Parts: sequence; structure tokens; C-alpha cells
Amino acid sequence: MRLSRKDEHSITAMLSLAATDRYTAPISLNELSVSLGISTSYLEYIFSGLRKHGLVEGLRGVGGGYRLARPASQISIADILYATNALSDDEAESSLETVDARGLEAAHAWSELSRRIRLFLGELSLADFASTKSTGFWKQREDSVSNYIATMFPPHTVHSSMSV
Repeated sequence: MRLSRKDEHSITAMLSLAATDRYTAPISLNELSVSLGISTSYLEYIFSGLRKHGLVEGLRGVGGGYRLARPASQISIADILYATNALSDDEAESSLETVDARGLEAAHAWSELSRRIRLFLGELSLADFASTKSTGFWKQREDSVSNYIATMFPPHTVHSSMSV
């Protein structure tokens, strides 16, 4: 699985919404555009897909904008990737149909790996990420999804049992 810039921008925008209280004033796309360095028109495109999948809700009028449609603890990274079409339940099954007998074992292994990745991403909520980074809006380049995920897994220290 490879995440596109659209997927990364979608996750980053959702993390920005998760970092704010969903019951206070919504965040306008103009604010997100300036904060994340993403054009407003591209954010409109991204948010239309997120809205269709019930992940965000838009509020019209003065002071309008977007907020999470449900608590961040109830929205997984997989939910966002399904909304951007990065994840699909059908992709693993369709790849098995086109494989000959020799490649079937490898195709089954790939299908299992894809299933486990989807499960893993389904267990990661926006709240998990937002709780580790409470600085409000994030800059896209400094806090790409891959960099942010890396901060979730701090390096392990190795303790030596040998004494000198």
C-alpha cells in the first residue's frame, strides 16, 4: 500500500480538526489552507470526500467551517483512507482472481498482509494521534504522516546486563 499526497493531506487535515474541540467554533478551509500550506480548492475537494463518508460536517454561514462528525476516538486512520479510496476491501480479492497457480501462494500471502494492514489502521484512531501532539495546527512539511507515525514509536533503549 502506498499513500498518495491526497491521503497524507486528508489525514493531516483530519488531525488538525481532531486537535481542536469539536464543540467549539468550526475551522474554516481558509484557516486550514494557511496552516497546512494546501490550497483551499484542493481542501474543498478532499473535504467533499470526507463529508460523503460521514467523517466531517460542514457548518454554513458566518463563523462556519468544518468539524469532526463524531469524536476523534471513533474515527480511525482506516476510515480516512477508505474515504480517499486508498483502502479497499475489494482490491485483495480481485488480485487473487488474476493469478495463475504458481503465483497463488504469494497472492494469498499478499492478501493476508493487506488484511492485517487494514486491521492495524482500523485500530489507530485520530484521538491516539491527537493526544500525542497537542500543539494545534500542524505544518504539512514538518509533520508529514510518516514523520508523525514515527513519533508514536520512540526508539528503545538497550540495557546491557554486563558490568565492567
